[in-house]
Amino acid sequence: MKNKDNILNASLATEFSQKYLAYALSTITHRALPDVRDGLKPVHRRLLYAMYLLNLGSKLQPKKSARVVGDVIGKFHPHGDQSVYDALVRLAQDFSIRYPLINGQGNFGNIDGDNAAAMRYTEAKLTEISELLLENIDEETVDFKSTYDGDLQEPLVFPAKFPNLLANGASGIAVGMATSIPPHNIVEICEGLKIVNHDKNVSIKELLKVLPAPDFPTGGILNNNKSEILKAYTSGKGFFELRSSYKIEDLGRSQYQISINEIPYQVSKSTLIEKIADLIISKKNKLIDNVLDESDHLVRIVIRPKNRNVKPEVLMESLFRQTDLQVRIPLNMNVLNSKLQPKVMSIKEVLVNFLLHRYEVLSRKSEFRLKNIKNRIEILIGFIKVYHNLDKIIKIIRNAEDPKLQLIKIFKFTQNQVNAILDMRLRNLRKLEEKEIKQEYKDLLSEKNFLTKLLSSKSLQKKEIDNEIDFLIKKFKDDPLLGKRRTKLDKFGSVNEETFDNEIKSDDPLTITVLKNGFIKSQKSFVKNLEEQIGNENSSLSMHARSNDKIILASNFGKFYTIEADNILTGSSTGRPISSYLSLTDNEKIIDGFRFDSEGEIFIYTKNGYGFIALEKNLETNKKTGKKVMNVKGDDIVIGVSKVIKDSDSVAIICDTDGKNKMLAFDINELPKLDKGRGVILVKGKSLKIINATAFNAKSVIKDQIDKTLFDKSTIENNYGKRAQSGKVIKNFKNQVMNRNFENNIRCHL
Repeated sequence: MKNKDNILNASLATEFSQKYLAYALSTITHRALPDVRDGLKPVHRRLLYAMYLLNLGSKLQPKKSARVVGDVIGKFHPHGDQSVYDALVRLAQDFSIRYPLINGQGNFGNIDGDNAAAMRYTEAKLTEISELLLENIDEETVDFKSTYDGDLQEPLVFPAKFPNLLANGASGIAVGMATSIPPHNIVEICEGLKIVNHDKNVSIKELLKVLPAPDFPTGGILNNNKSEILKAYTSGKGFFELRSSYKIEDLGRSQYQISINEIPYQVSKSTLIEKIADLIISKKNKLIDNVLDESDHLVRIVIRPKNRNVKPEVLMESLFRQTDLQVRIPLNMNVLNSKLQPKVMSIKEVLVNFLLHRYEVLSRKSEFRLKNIKNRIEILIGFIKVYHNLDKIIKIIRNAEDPKLQLIKIFKFTQNQVNAILDMRLRNLRKLEEKEIKQEYKDLLSEKNFLTKLLSSKSLQKKEIDNEIDFLIKKFKDDPLLGKRRTKLDKFGSVNEETFDNEIKSDDPLTITVLKNGFIKSQKSFVKNLEEQIGNENSSLSMHARSNDKIILASNFGKFYTIEADNILTGSSTGRPISSYLSLTDNEKIIDGFRFDSEGEIFIYTKNGYGFIALEKNLETNKKTGKKVMNVKGDDIVIGVSKVIKDSDSVAIICDTDGKNKMLAFDINELPKLDKGRGVILVKGKSLKIINATAFNAKSVIKDQIDKTLFDKSTIENNYGKRAQSGKVIKNFKNQVMNRNFENNIRCHL
């Protein structure tokens, strides 16, 4: 609704919603996602088309990159020059894309992560591969649209004789969706295209016999997990495990060193070496003595072991786990289809869509050529008629007031024919020219018949597409750089986890303390009196651990977090905020913690009297956001955990009901073992509040954390019953934390 000043009154929420939706659609369809047909985003398509118009062919001289960028942003792409130049640089880097689309001359960056030189210093031209993408673009094979200012026309898509999407891959982040497609080997892609071209019902499992996995420009070794690869290619989503290739070099006298010759895709060599050096300096990997960069134009990273007894496979396994010498490459084949709609496709769908595009290009190219041939044949027929009546036609042209009208009237020429005749030069009237015209007429007639049959015959079209694919196979198959597979396929071996932990990590003694202010710290020794640590008003939890331990932390919201003990800051009296290690939500606090034991079991309980037993291996997580294990509702919170040791046969609960302290003990088998959930009711009562709980052996006494008896056998027997009963009142209760069965681990009372 407009007011008197012609200002539109609108809801801010509505306007933001509409504008953001428009922005999201623009980002998805015109920026971040590639087209399944040519595998290009708009900026790349505009860049290559601008270079095509500048006549920067692969066999011609290059031009300054600044000139190219200027044409792109001035004519086609109304965005910043740096973003266009960055796109140009990446298309020229043979370590970034498998088949470079631009031939760059000058400093275009390197695998160390160094930036390219400024655009005024570099030059660029198209490669033969980008020329394959553009081939036949002037033959009405694709649709064009007006540029942003309406002055020029730009192609909506390239004819794309080269299957660029799978060959070079793509990555991008839009609004609410993203794409990540790794590069593949062109020869293998073409073999897959031939199969799909002849059998649209072929299974993806059959396709994987010729197109087994991605092929990265930097080589490496890909985990040949066939079931996972099949699953990823079928759904269009998944991941691939890629690791560096290496050699063990014998130095004599039982000494050796390891040379790394290929690093994973999109990993910076300099950053990788810095990470390995940091592991050595921080003593997080005790197997490595030194790392050297001996690279020239090829990658060569040398790893020296600490001593001759270090097993090379264990050393490399440690680096695969601790550095980017092994990475997970995501697969998310989210692309734009021919209607510019985003869709996650299987690998077979990508191949089918490319072939459909090539069939359309073939049809439109044939129609364009057929139209031109018909026009040319019409003119050639007129020329032949001229040679048969040469003297008469010359006389009419010389003497008639309107020769065009006379020629049409006497010889029945068409408008096109008479225009071409009047435009002829006298030197073209020689006898040799007549022979050439008749031969051209004969050749064009033959081509016309072929194109007419081609347009009406699916089998001929299929044969023509096969010829195109065979051309690509022949062109690339014997090329040692472009045709040969660079990434090897192998099944990754594994090192025994316990052996690995013992080999790689030192087991230095630590004392880890969680402070009440939300900080955590570590000391490089075992503090003798942990109770004194807890006696300090700032401490809420203190434990002994080893530097190769994992620490599990429990929060009041029922989430569990994992921290490597040697990652916790040492030597600081104040420590570091827990939030720098974990992603805690509002009002979430760490209430307990312990050393991880893969074989252990934990009793978890809440303030409102719910609990269950969980396996410790199900509590471990690599996520900074933690793992939700106990589901708490309303005002309920987790208030503690207790280790279930081998002789634990019972559970004791201390609670407050109506201001009275009560105790209930029952058989531990009444508790379920769950991976996740709310658990069962432990005890009943009005205004119930759990104070403390533990797992214990009914034949013994219940002690506190410093080994003092809290409840003797008679007290336990007197309060023994069934789960979910109300319990009995206990006299002279001291509000102390019962022994939680964690060795050298003390927690203050919440």
